Amino acid sequence: MSTGAQLRQELTDMWQDIFAVPDEEFDSEESLFEAGGTSLQAVQLMTRIEESYGVQIPLPVVFAEGSVDRLVELVEEGLLASLGELSEEEALRMLQEETERAARDA
Repeated sequence: MSTGAQLRQELTDMWQDIFAVPDEEFDSEESLFEAGGTSLQAVQLMTRIEESYGVQIPLPVVFAEGSVDRLVELVEEGLLASLGELSEEEALRMLQEETERAARDA
């Protein structure tokens, strides 16, 4: 599971990869539409988000509101919603796995 800062960095990396935007030109508030993105790039972004986080963001939302800032919010909302659907056992297992991963990474 990603932390907020990690999620922001991962989505920034996706954005910059898909749109070939160098660091000095990157604006986390710029929407896909404002960046001159195409529908193919919107689909690529939508697909990569779904594959990485299991969160489905509708294509029109990605195209119109697809700034990194907004995508972070949408992915976090989707992740929180999916947590609400977990059983107590599943939630405890995920917490244990995350705790073990954090201990290994420390």
